[in-house]
Amino acid sequence: MSNLYDRQDRIKGLNSNMSLTIVGCGGIGFWVAKFAAMSGISKIYLFDPDIIEEHNLARLDLPLKLIGRNKAEITKLIIQQLRPECNVYALPFKFQEHTFGDTDWIIDCTDKHDAQLNNQKIAQKFGKKYMKAGYDGENLSIHNSVAEWGEVEDGYQVIPSWVVPAVIVAALTIAKVMKYTSNEIVTSINNILCISKQYDKKQGF
Repeated sequence: MSNLYDRQDRIKGLNSNMSLTIVGCGGIGFWVAKFAAMSGISKIYLFDPDIIEEHNLARLDLPLKLIGRNKAEITKLIIQQLRPECNVYALPFKFQEHTFGDTDWIIDCTDKHDAQLNNQKIAQKFGKKYMKAGYDGENLSIHNSVAEWGEVEDGYQVIPSWVVPAVIVAALTIAKVMKYTSNEIVTSINNILCISKQYDKKQGF
C-alpha cells in the first residue's frame, strides 16, 4: 500500500500528522473516525458508552448483526479493517477529564448540550483544539465552540436525521482538521446545492 496516498499528497497544505479524540461514534462520529483513518490520521481515540440500535443503521453502513454492540468498539473494528496500521483506541464510556488521551483535537459529535459544554471545557483546560460537529435535519454546523440546536429536552435533542447530512458534516469536519483549521460553517444542504447551481450559471454550464 505504498502508493495509497500518492494523489492525496499532491494537495498542498493537507496535514494528516495529528491525533484525534472523537466523542460520540453515532451518525457523525462514526464517519468522522472512518474518514480520518482513510485520510492517513494514525492515532484516534473513540469515546461512546452507547450501543448500536436499529435506527442508527439509517446513517451507518453496518450490518444488522451489529445491533447491540458498543459504538466505539464497532467503529474501531471498521477502521482496523480499512487501515490496520492506524492506532485506534475504543473507550466504551463517557469522555471525562481523567480519560483524555492528550490528542491534538477533541471533536465533539454528541447530542447532549451539557456534555458538549464539559467537552469544550476539557479542551480549554488542556489547550487542545475543540470542534463541535452537528446537524439538524438538513442544516449543518461545524463550530470551534458549542452550538446548540433549538430547544433541548433533558439535555438531549432527538433530531430529524438521515445519512446525507451526517456524511457531509463528517467530510467537512476532516477537511477542517486537515487543512481549513480556522474556518467554520453554518448552512444547509439546499444552500450548498444552490451555490453550486449559481456557480454553474456563471460559468455557462
